[in-house]
Amino acid sequence: MNLIMKKFSFESIDNFDNHINNSIKGYDLLDYLIVNISSFFIKENTTIVDLGCTSGRLVDKLNRTYNVDCIGYDLVDSNFIETKCDLVKEDITDPQFTILKTNLIISVFTFQFIDINKRLDLLKKVYDSLNVNGAFIFCEKEICVDGVVQEAFTFANYTNKQKTFSAKEILDKEYDLRRIMNSLNSNQNLALLDSAGFKNIETFFQSLNFKGYICRK
Repeated sequence: MNLIMKKFSFESIDNFDNHINNSIKGYDLLDYLIVNISSFFIKENTTIVDLGCTSGRLVDKLNRTYNVDCIGYDLVDSNFIETKCDLVKEDITDPQFTILKTNLIISVFTFQFIDINKRLDLLKKVYDSLNVNGAFIFCEKEICVDGVVQEAFTFANYTNKQKTFSAKEILDKEYDLRRIMNSLNSNQNLALLDSAGFKNIETFFQSLNFKGYICRK
């Protein structure tokens, strides 16, 4: 049975978490790994920060798992769930936006929607807000340097999506995403992270174009 995929925007998708889970193969594993890895960086008085929290589901899970304070920021609040965590509607690219001092900051598939000219300033803010040995868990959809591999990944992803969505829905979403998403390749993302101050970066997840990094201060 196909889900109904409306014209893509963060406001228009019903049950956004379920939509993403059906769009990205291995999303449930990524979710599990982030929660698991987070335990290593949660210290006393830690408040976990999620930049681009969407519904707030991930910080809610972290709060329930570790009884730790969490705050999530997103430009859209229509997807926010009921939770003990603080969920805040805010533009994280605003120069006045501040991040509290913490041991753990998370951003899952958010920077790819941010103006490329604003990403480095925000990454520097992330780095400066982390305590020494703190971590930034950074997940992005990337483009491949090799065009043939890019095509292979793209059509493998289409095959996965066809289990849930129609061909027209998949194509329509691709057109919509062109307006708002600007993915980089891994070399470009690593260069941005390095310029922000992160020198210790490890990949902990990859599913086709979707990759997760742990960046330690």
